[in-house]
Amino acid sequence: MASVYRARDESLGRTVALKLFDSNATDAEALRRETSEIRLLASLNHHALVTLFDANVEDDRSDQRAYLAMELVDGPTLQARIERGPVAESDVAAMAADLAEALHVVHARGVVHRDIKPANILLAPSPVSNREFRAKLADFGIAHLIDSTRLTTPGTVVGTAAYVSPEQAKGEAPGAPTDIYALGLVLLETLTGTREFPGSMVESLGARLARDPVVPASLGTDWVQLLTAMTAQSPAERPSALEVAESAHAIERSAGSQLDRSDTVAFATPDDGQDNAPTALMTDAPTAVLGGHTAPAAAVRPSGDTGQRTEVFGHEEMPRPRRRLPRRVLAVGLTVLALAAVVVVLVLFAHGNPAPAPTASLPSVGGQLDAHLRQLLASVTK
Repeated sequence: MASVYRARDESLGRTVALKLFDSNATDAEALRRETSEIRLLASLNHHALVTLFDANVEDDRSDQRAYLAMELVDGPTLQARIERGPVAESDVAAMAADLAEALHVVHARGVVHRDIKPANILLAPSPVSNREFRAKLADFGIAHLIDSTRLTTPGTVVGTAAYVSPEQAKGEAPGAPTDIYALGLVLLETLTGTREFPGSMVESLGARLARDPVVPASLGTDWVQLLTAMTAQSPAERPSALEVAESAHAIERSAGSQLDRSDTVAFATPDDGQDNAPTALMTDAPTAVLGGHTAPAAAVRPSGDTGQRTEVFGHEEMPRPRRRLPRRVLAVGLTVLALAAVVVVLVLFAHGNPAPAPTASLPSVGGQLDAHLRQLLASVTK
């Protein structure tokens, strides 16, 4: 067992998390054998891993307690966050990607966590507004380092019952797929708010071997496929940590795009009796000038214009009066038409049977024009 304290590193002037292990829970020889692995853990670097600053496991003095000095994460555990209520899908996807990337880094060095659970995931405040938190995996390999003799005992189950893998429940040696299975159960619990395998150790382990986790279809196809693969009974059928990270990133992008497509509506509230409506830029639409008392400037229609005209609301153009033709011009026009009709009739009679010429009468228009018209009629009827 161990206790964690908030402490200050006097040498470097920084605040750390100090984990002290009970003296009766350590074996000096076993701890010395694990010194090389402690150095390995200290060399790991990923933003989703709690950084290991210092450790003491080599001193064989009976009064010296083993300890680890680690990065202090000023935030709650994932377990506490789940108890508060639902977590946004985009935050769960981002957390899944971060933790899977961290597992990829660690698995590549031959290290297995063995105890991934919500209580071992710390949530640091996020520096960006579109994320609630940044997840960090804590206690990485601590159980293996401190109590290696128990971990290497054949047939012994190591880990938290609600999150151990089927192979752990059978007493088999854990590997990288063991962490993938546990992470799948953690993600499922974060999305649904319900622990999949509750109960006592015997009940939980028995259920693990009897059935697969139930992944609700309401989570969507992407989550169902990913979580089902992560919690497969056979370790060989589970994806690698890197594959989980890639799938989680895709889900995160999809969740983010759905939020971006939501419509934003702005309402303008006049507070001074004036028109405070915001200026709206509309593409390929006629410009509308609302209100106003001055005539708008003439609009120049660019080439390729569709013919939509600029509309001015609030200014009504009066129709222009029709210009009337003078009476004299109308009379002349009627006279010419009548004369043309007479000519047509005379031509028709000239080519047919002779008949007495009809007497043509013209309206009087007066003046010299009247005389000219009568002369023209006389010359035609001769």
